[in-house]
Amino acid sequence: MIQREKASKKGEPKLKKILFLITILFFLSCSLKESKPEKILDDWKMLLEEVRDDSIRINEVKSEIRNQASELSQSETDPEKLFVAFSGFQLLENHQDSLRAEKIKNTIIEKFPESEQTYNLANSEFYDKVYPIWRNDSLKIEVISELLLKYPKTNWRRTMYLYLLYSLQNEEKINDLKNVLSEFRNAFPDDYLPYVRSASYLFKNKTDSTLALELARKGFSISFDYPTLDYFPPMEWDLEKRAASVNSAAILTEILVGFEEYSEAKEILLNIIDNNQLGIDDETTLGQCYYLLAKSYEGLQEIEKAKDSAINAIISGDSRNVYTSKSDTLFREFMNLQQTDKNEVISIIRNRINYEDVEFTDVSEEYGLKDISAGRIAWGDFDNDGFQDMLLNGNRLFRNDNGRYFTEVTKQVFPDTIRANGGLWGDFNNDGNLDIVTKEPESIWLNFNGIFKKATGENSLKDNEVSTEGIGIGDVNNDGFIDIYFANYEKNYVYETDQFFVGIGNGKFQELTEKSGLIPKDGKNRAGRGVNFGDFDNDSNLDIFVSNYRLTENFLWKNDGTGVFTNEARNLGVSGIEIDNWWGHTIGSEWGDFDNDGDFDLITANLAHPRYIDFSNKTMLYENLGDPNWKFKDIRRSAGIRFEETHSEPAWGDLNNDGFLDLYINCVYEGRRSFLYMNNGDKTFREITFLAGVRHFNGWGVAFADLDNDGDLDILAAGGKIQLFRNETPNPGNWLEVKVVSKDHVDGIGTRLTLSNEKINLIREIQGGKGTTNQHSLVQHFGLGNWKIPFELEVRFPSGKVKNIKINKLNRLIEFRE
Repeated sequence: MIQREKASKKGEPKLKKILFLITILFFLSCSLKESKPEKILDDWKMLLEEVRDDSIRINEVKSEIRNQASELSQSETDPEKLFVAFSGFQLLENHQDSLRAEKIKNTIIEKFPESEQTYNLANSEFYDKVYPIWRNDSLKIEVISELLLKYPKTNWRRTMYLYLLYSLQNEEKINDLKNVLSEFRNAFPDDYLPYVRSASYLFKNKTDSTLALELARKGFSISFDYPTLDYFPPMEWDLEKRAASVNSAAILTEILVGFEEYSEAKEILLNIIDNNQLGIDDETTLGQCYYLLAKSYEGLQEIEKAKDSAINAIISGDSRNVYTSKSDTLFREFMNLQQTDKNEVISIIRNRINYEDVEFTDVSEEYGLKDISAGRIAWGDFDNDGFQDMLLNGNRLFRNDNGRYFTEVTKQVFPDTIRANGGLWGDFNNDGNLDIVTKEPESIWLNFNGIFKKATGENSLKDNEVSTEGIGIGDVNNDGFIDIYFANYEKNYVYETDQFFVGIGNGKFQELTEKSGLIPKDGKNRAGRGVNFGDFDNDSNLDIFVSNYRLTENFLWKNDGTGVFTNEARNLGVSGIEIDNWWGHTIGSEWGDFDNDGDFDLITANLAHPRYIDFSNKTMLYENLGDPNWKFKDIRRSAGIRFEETHSEPAWGDLNNDGFLDLYINCVYEGRRSFLYMNNGDKTFREITFLAGVRHFNGWGVAFADLDNDGDLDILAAGGKIQLFRNETPNPGNWLEVKVVSKDHVDGIGTRLTLSNEKINLIREIQGGKGTTNQHSLVQHFGLGNWKIPFELEVRFPSGKVKNIKINKLNRLIEFRE
């Protein structure tokens, strides 16, 4: 009996293996007979994923996929089945299978040159070959020319031609450029783009201006109505089509201005400015058209109209800051302001158009911050003198000298050299001073009365030796000690595991990532970018939102009250929108109650390249729908927040003291401008960036603080050279600022403040960082417009203790101790 049981148990693994194989064979055979080709490929991928960690079963699955791919490869009259066979052999990652895949690929290209499958193959091969040589125009010319010969009929050639022309221009191969332009026009004779690109290059190079004008006219006329190309991604195509007539008009009128045909240029531009299809989902602006209109008016000697058109061009901006800069130069010439400070120029423009809204002045140089570069910023009063000091990149500290100047004190306060690429303020040893947590390397720097020393020894933070992008801090288990979440990124496109450290006192920590439930259920890492602690469901527990990059979904870790979390992002609608297993490139995000309904809404800044727009999420403004389900709804479009390709870091704050949170969004990459959206109080926003005086380029971090204690929020924008914008808005509304001192960690991080009267209800929460390791001032600011006293202020401390106070006097800072 015992021997029989042993034999039976010994045979169990073999039996399970046989059953598994039978199941797989049945599943795949049914899939092959009954499913559409694309479903077969999805099934293969799913099965490979399920057995990826089982070396025996994965070989069995691969063998069956190989058999089925072989069967499909016999369908030489069906490009769809051939493409699935090609993809199947690619999945197997074997040299012989790769050779078979390449053979099938060549069959598809040869027999079905205009098919969707060939289009997709050309797309994939193009980027596979061009990305590694992206900055080498000479090699790109060679590679793309070969691809055009290999794919002689696919519509993907349209994109190939654009990149080839760009590289030929950079290499100054003008004759080759002219030949390729002719090829491009012949390949796509009904498309506006070959004509306007030809016109632009020919005019720019002064090779044949007459032909350039002829081609520009033809391209412009076609741009209003041209055929859709097969297989082109529909959203990307529509994005270009809405901008086609605007961009074509700009090219045509630039040439007309060159020919001194100012009247014709003016009429075309006025018509296109009044009649175009640009909207909330377009980053193309009318900036170039307004600039050329200014040039046209100049040629017609209508200088006042030229000035106004130049102003409109500057206000509109453009995505590479080309025509904005030209328009600024032109306006200065009109006004004889060539040597005038930019702040004064903005003031002159404000007066000319009777601007009445929020106003800022760039005081970077005045405050000793000229030509200082940083990507991440954190405000905090490290020396307890009542003024907000500035931490840049976690490794440079600037003392605020009474709101009038910043003095770098890094060497004085860090006896040991501090290395970091970002940092936040927090009282990590509960001694009443603000300490610093840094990333890259991960460390705690304890503040001993203005001198910082690195915490070392047992249970101190150690460098995790991975790329950490975001830090968030807060007391998630209400034990009186600050905890830390590190959003970790990637290495060689392999995503890193996020980390969570629970504070145990004296600047020491214990890693409890897995025990706290902060590992995705599917076991897959995401490309972490940013962290935001916040109590989104008003249950008095800090939850954690994590921004993830590389088209992966975001996390919303809901706290059960004990510091154990469940990811509710998908259930509550903030993971992003899934399209073919892709999500978004989320960078920075932030909680904020922009509609004053008593719960935190969420902005997630997404980088979204137009070429991926069909499956890449745009920036999302999530309205919290509140109790009982606490779900979120994206209202970006109705709110008036325009699509921009390179949104990076958002920031909420009431910049005009009207009682509603306004929104600043930085954009990354050279020439990319930031945006300031003022809250209209009805869930819509107005964009006034240039006139407000806060346009920043190539931005990353951004955070607010009242640097001079005058009752309004100032802006520090980072990314490249930092810019400090001092708020000088005339006649702002009433205000109240509150400094919270909690009994454990003095920073008050996690404290919820509610300020209310019969007409309004405003909430704030002291944040432990935001976005990609940036931090607002810990002092909480309330704009109160013209609302009258008294107000009730409720303060709920991290410990759970609640205090209430009646506010009978405004326009002051109060300190509130637990």
